[in-house]
Amino acid sequence: MHSSILSWAKLTLLLAVFLVSLSAAAQPVPVKFGEVTPEEVKMKVYEKDTAAAAVVLVDFGDSYFTFVGGEFKLVFQRTLRLKILKKAGYDRANIEIPYLYGNSSAKEFVTRVKATTYNWENGTVVATPLDSKSILDEKKHDHLYVKKLALPAVKEGSLLDITYTVNSDFFMKFNDWTFQESIPTAHSEYRAAIPEYFEYKQYVQGHEPMQVRESKKGNMKHGTATTNEYRWVMKDVPALVSEAYITTVADHVSRIEFELEWIKIPGSRHQQVSGSWGSFTKSLINEENFGGQLGKAGFLKAEVASFASIKDTMERVNTIYNFVKDRIEWNKSTGILASNSLRKTYDSKTGSAADINLLLIALLKEAGVEAWPVVLSTRDNGHIPQHSPLISRFNYVVGSVVVGGKTLLMDATDPMRPLGLLPQNCLNGKGWQVTTGGGEWIPLQTGDKTMEAFSADLHVLPNGTLRGTVRESSSGYAGFNQRRTVKDMGEPKYLEAFTNSQSNFTRKKPVVQNLQELRQPFNLEYEVLNEGGAQAKDIIYLHPMALKTPADNPFKLQERKYPVDFAFAKEEVFMCSFTIPEGYVVEELPKSAVISLPENKGKFTYMLQAQGNKVQVISKVVISNPVFYAQEYAFLKQFYAQILAKQAEQIVLRKKS
Repeated sequence: MHSSILSWAKLTLLLAVFLVSLSAAAQPVPVKFGEVTPEEVKMKVYEKDTAAAAVVLVDFGDSYFTFVGGEFKLVFQRTLRLKILKKAGYDRANIEIPYLYGNSSAKEFVTRVKATTYNWENGTVVATPLDSKSILDEKKHDHLYVKKLALPAVKEGSLLDITYTVNSDFFMKFNDWTFQESIPTAHSEYRAAIPEYFEYKQYVQGHEPMQVRESKKGNMKHGTATTNEYRWVMKDVPALVSEAYITTVADHVSRIEFELEWIKIPGSRHQQVSGSWGSFTKSLINEENFGGQLGKAGFLKAEVASFASIKDTMERVNTIYNFVKDRIEWNKSTGILASNSLRKTYDSKTGSAADINLLLIALLKEAGVEAWPVVLSTRDNGHIPQHSPLISRFNYVVGSVVVGGKTLLMDATDPMRPLGLLPQNCLNGKGWQVTTGGGEWIPLQTGDKTMEAFSADLHVLPNGTLRGTVRESSSGYAGFNQRRTVKDMGEPKYLEAFTNSQSNFTRKKPVVQNLQELRQPFNLEYEVLNEGGAQAKDIIYLHPMALKTPADNPFKLQERKYPVDFAFAKEEVFMCSFTIPEGYVVEELPKSAVISLPENKGKFTYMLQAQGNKVQVISKVVISNPVFYAQEYAFLKQFYAQILAKQAEQIVLRKKS
């Protein structure tokens, strides 16, 4: 792809291009390396975020093209000025500049690297430049390298100035720009000058407003062609803070990305570079290590014949699924292309996620079940932009079948995972189902209900001692996580850790049930004891939720600009029956309550009832929608605050006079 595009570019030498360079609009830049002020050096706190350990004062990037030796080159220049305010910000003095090296004719190289640390000492500015001998190069992986800088003389109050240039042969990959970091940014600006021969799609993501977003036509310095000149500015950008229940912070950082769509050389046929979803699907079907594997399970003739003889489709699917997941061990590798042939994967009994799941799909097809691969991006890899197919964004593949009119997604990488339960890391919006007739987006969901049920029968003694039996039952993802923990630790160590993990109660005689019955709830039964005082009490205070580990509200930000993503719907049920001692009565009983989220996306039911010598407590929390958007955050935060407040209320028992 790269060489063909370069040949197009070379035509410009004869057609219309007389440029020496194409540069951004001639207007004042927001920062110049080395031109610091005493006020910046003396600065001790960032007023808009007084808790910040460091702040980016200015981050300025400029991308433009040159035409050298009959080929286009992409140049990216960056100047960064940041302030270290506290010791926690010292790591900001370690700078990494990424660059690519494909081969001698397709590479990037970093030049004009300069960095200086400024400190205020004895009433004057003291500059300590970076020694060029301290600049190191390190290979990260494949063709990715980084140039590493460790700025000298860094302490609280240091001002850091860094500048560098990256020259690149890979103009298909125009430089993206990130406006937001984990520390606040006062001013972030990006400029780009793009010759009229190239059209890039622009994608802006994030939740912060753009103060400047402008474009205009410009003229080449030494030619008649025009450039499209862009300028984007964000100011006073807050630090991006991670909180509970998100996919990855990278999904929400404010940034702009580019994708080359067209090359339009004067006098030549225009070439579309970015493909369609149709062409993307076709390329995967024709790819030997993807679609080419789906018809290569014939070497398992005897097994396929046995599978095909099973009349019930669901039973047939489940049998093949168990056959694959119990035989092939996952080597923890991901990606969407097979690393080995199906036969080699089967014979070696190990493989990547793609090896395993493509084998599963191929066997299902051989056994007469219509099955297709679904490519996706895991939660920690980030969301897939649906505007354009970029194969590099996908990092995982699972299988899909339709049984009884319902789509069932499968992943056979874990022997503890039941059919239809995807890895939790795969629950990331939608995946692209690849079929010979085309493709389509399908929701990455599971039909299994995730529930945690807790029931207890406790006897209260006059001295406040509590003793009784407890049963915990977990299904869906909760059950899978429990089984996985038992498998990893071993049952004896798991039970030992379980008995020692509760500080308020002593747990005794724990018994695990349904460990191997993957379609059944995982159950745990045990006895509990909480010693009271030496003498009988006139007043006994009972915490209705005493057996549950105390929880905090997971949502602490005043406001949240990105969604809350629980990954899956869930239900938590707590039931406890207290038998009160003879001679005592219930003096105070918390009121029952029902609290609902808007549009029935969640519900909390809390019921208490006293009858005779029994007090019944039922707490039920249902999250029926796994994703809540920023405008719903306040409701969700209040919802959990009300739950915790209600569950903290006490039952009061009084001894009869």
